[in-house]
Amino acid sequence: MSTRISRRELLQQSRNLLVALPLGSLGAALVGMESSLGASAAPTPQYNLAAALQMSIYFYDAQKSGPGVTGGLLPWRGDCDLSDTAVPLQPKNSNNVGTNMSASFIAAHRQVLDPTGKGSVDVSGGFHDAGDHVKFGLPQGYAISTLGWGFYEFRQAFVSTGQDAHMLAILRWGCDYLMRCTFRDSSGNVVAFCYQVGEGSIDHTVWAPPEVENLARPAYFATSETPASDMCGQAAAALAIMYLNTQSSDPTYAAKCLDYAKALYRFAVANRGLGYSGGFYNSSGDSDDLAWAAIWLYIATGQQSYLNDIIATDSSGHYTGYLKAIMNSTQDNWQNTWVHCWDAVWGGMFLKLAPITNDPKHWYIARWNLEYWSNVPHQDPNDKNFLKPTPGGFMVINTWGSCRYNAAAQLCALVYRKYTGDTRFSDWALGQMNYILGSNPMNRCYMVGFASNSAKHPHHRAAHGSFTNSMSDPPNHRHTLWGGLVGGPDTSDYHDDATNDFVYNEVAVDYSAAFVGALAGLYYYYGAGQQPNPNFSTAETPVNPFFVEALVNQDSNQSTQITLTLHSDTTQPPQFVTGLKVRYFFNISELLSVGQSISSVSVAIYYDQNQYLPNGGPVAVRGPYAWGNSNTVYYYEFDWSAYPLWYTRDLEFALIVAIGSDYKYHWDSSNDWSRQGLTSTRAVTQYIPVYRNGTLVFGQEPPKS
Repeated sequence: MSTRISRRELLQQSRNLLVALPLGSLGAALVGMESSLGASAAPTPQYNLAAALQMSIYFYDAQKSGPGVTGGLLPWRGDCDLSDTAVPLQPKNSNNVGTNMSASFIAAHRQVLDPTGKGSVDVSGGFHDAGDHVKFGLPQGYAISTLGWGFYEFRQAFVSTGQDAHMLAILRWGCDYLMRCTFRDSSGNVVAFCYQVGEGSIDHTVWAPPEVENLARPAYFATSETPASDMCGQAAAALAIMYLNTQSSDPTYAAKCLDYAKALYRFAVANRGLGYSGGFYNSSGDSDDLAWAAIWLYIATGQQSYLNDIIATDSSGHYTGYLKAIMNSTQDNWQNTWVHCWDAVWGGMFLKLAPITNDPKHWYIARWNLEYWSNVPHQDPNDKNFLKPTPGGFMVINTWGSCRYNAAAQLCALVYRKYTGDTRFSDWALGQMNYILGSNPMNRCYMVGFASNSAKHPHHRAAHGSFTNSMSDPPNHRHTLWGGLVGGPDTSDYHDDATNDFVYNEVAVDYSAAFVGALAGLYYYYGAGQQPNPNFSTAETPVNPFFVEALVNQDSNQSTQITLTLHSDTTQPPQFVTGLKVRYFFNISELLSVGQSISSVSVAIYYDQNQYLPNGGPVAVRGPYAWGNSNTVYYYEFDWSAYPLWYTRDLEFALIVAIGSDYKYHWDSSNDWSRQGLTSTRAVTQYIPVYRNGTLVFGQEPPKS
């Protein structure tokens, strides 16, 4: 599983690719409308963009955390991380239970944090980060805000394809989580904001679906003692965008989102400092996150103070606002804004800022990255710095998740077209999307489930569905991770479609965020006449999770020794199940014929796996009971009803007969119902039936006499 602690190091190394040149002439900074460019006819998409957009949204259904997941659009996902609903309100202890808040802070603000006196806080909901199940702050906020941004810019694409309701439901799931994690006093001021739940170093020790995990999930809060203005800025941006996206359809909800966005922004500005991620998503600064929040709050409210926070200057013309972080050094560093991503949202911020200020410097920075990615000539003809394409023509700025950075550049190119009319960048974006969807040297679609040549082994625990904590078991995923964008190729166009390859093949909420928006923009400009797939379905063939495997260890005229394995292989969704028991049927006619009775038969337990497991205990053994009115057929019942079970429980037992009055043993298992077909090799058997809450759910019972 991912050890993305080095992702940050790779990102830093890749930034060195951006070799800056002097700013030069701004004469060509502003681009005219399409008619003045002499552009050729629009290119044609090679794939159905409407169907791709439709599918891409489902990835976020796969990432949902908390109660309310069961019964959703994916039958293999269910309620999970339920401990997040009641995180103990205490400083984190040696078992990683609790929060990062100090005892004194908790005591001083208990009325806000825990007004009902439960002794816990509810920080449930939101999205799992990637193939793991931590809810990391920066990628979570970035994903929700960037998804909202794509919807805001290209809403008509979602409406035209019938995907607007689904998209709004995903955005609401995310924004509800952000507000649930925001704790405000009676004056509406933020006291604490929970930005991370779970710990990467703990979470990455297992490989199982989230529904059946029981790991420590500490909660990390931004407070006046432990600031995390970067995390708060992303959350404020997401909520401000949600206000814009819902102000017409649900003004009450929109007003709530805006109110929380303002409060989080005030809190972030008053408490500057970077949040914690355990080394997985270390932030390089908070100026971009706060500027991202401020620009959207300006768009939402029209209040000049938000814009001033970004562009304020002193009497010498030097920036004193957030732009100071990148524009008060020498001019040759102005354009070095990386690409819109979880750690750098300058790209998106400048694309919103430039149309508002119409400042040539802001337009220059907004456009430079697009030129660098697309090889469209720079505004400065002396600037020859461009990203080198792969042999197949794909732009890779970092081989760890290359598709997510490329998709973000595509979204930015499409937004640039929206506000300038320049089609060259969007035409480039369409070519890059064609590559992602399958037109590449690997002949591979990097969106899971979209085509027969799609990547089939994403690094994703829930979709893989292992019972054994192994990435290689099962060899093929139990479920399709519909719409997931895998990491993508390297600079030589190579990609490894392997479950254990988290560099090439992981998926993440930040990977797909701009991807969804890019598909929407491409559909808007190039997808005329395309329709979503009317037959698309996430339904799966129902699988009975309950059955028994068994084998014979030894068999004689004195006893029969059996090992049985009870399966509770729930996958739709995975869940712990109670009320399970099995019955082993046997026939004593050979004993009756020599004057013995059922009292001559006893059972011995040689191994009971359940009693050695956490929260387990010994199986209850009952019987023997007569079957119907028979005096020859009996059964023993092995009852795990009191224990929540998932996957398997092994039980080794023996049926033993007492010696007869003739000092001989007369046991003969050949006529026993449950002995049928058993050998020394483990195999599924229909003759040891399984019951759940008293109802037969697997196998066959013997006829009743």
